Formats: sequence, C-alpha cells, structure tokens
Amino acid sequence: MDKKIDAIEALRRLITERESADRRRKRMNVSQEEAIVSDWTLTQLHIVAVIKEKGKANNIMLSEILNVSKPAITKAVKKLLEHNILEKTQQEDNKKEVYYLLTKSGEMLALIHNRLHEQAKNRYLSIFNNFNTTELETIIRFLNAITENIKSH
Repeated sequence: MDKKIDAIEALRRLITERESADRRRKRMNVSQEEAIVSDWTLTQLHIVAVIKEKGKANNIMLSEILNVSKPAITKAVKKLLEHNILEKTQQEDNKKEVYYLLTKSGEMLALIHNRLHEQAKNRYLSIFNNFNTTELETIIRFLNAITENIKSH
C-alpha cells in the first residue's frame, strides 16, 4: 500500500510542477515561437498539422483524424479562417464540399508547431532512456489507464 501512496504523491507533484511551469512560462519571456503557438488551442494546432501533412482537408476528415466532434472542428476552423491561417477551396465538380488549405501564415504556424513538437518529443525520449523495456511497458499501461479514466469522467 505504501507504494500506491508514493505513486499518488508523485502524480500530485507532477501535476503541481506542470501547473507551476505553465505559470512561469506565462510570466517570463517565452521564445517568439512559443508566443505564436500559445495563441492557438491544441485542436487548432493539430488541424494545421493535419492539413500540412495531407495538403488539404475537410471537416469530416479532420474530425475523423483528430477524433474531435464536427462542431468543435467547425469552431476551430472558423477562427483559423478569420486569422488567415487557412483558406477555403472547393473543387470545380463539387461546389458543396469545402476543403481547407494553409496560407503562408498557416505554413509558418505548422512549421513552428512541428519544431516545438520535436523538442518536446526529444525531452521525453531523453527521460525514457532512463528506463528499461519492462518499466516502459508499465509506464505505457499507467498512462493509458489515466487517459481512459479522464475520458470516462
């Protein structure tokens, strides 16, 4: 039972430190790239990333790939369109279906988002280097269990 209490305490420290780090980032001068990205929600950034990868996308495709509701996609896309990050396009033979493309600003945002993603991935990989395969399997099981718990509440 002591290890379970230790695990709860470690999780509490993780959450507390993450919140403190977020507050510190808001107070201090973050990089220009981090400031640009902080203006957007994760959904909006992931929409930009998907369109960068696919070349173009519509609401249905974005909803399925990102596992986000269609109304949430519509709301996120609306802001991206208003800020000239995306532009609408239609095919000549199907004026009903709307696709989105990245503007030059959208391309820049996608590149920044990708670079910050790579930096975060590299930070996590350097932490994971401290664990063996069995320990990593346990970490993965734990993170999946936490994710499922969050989704169900």
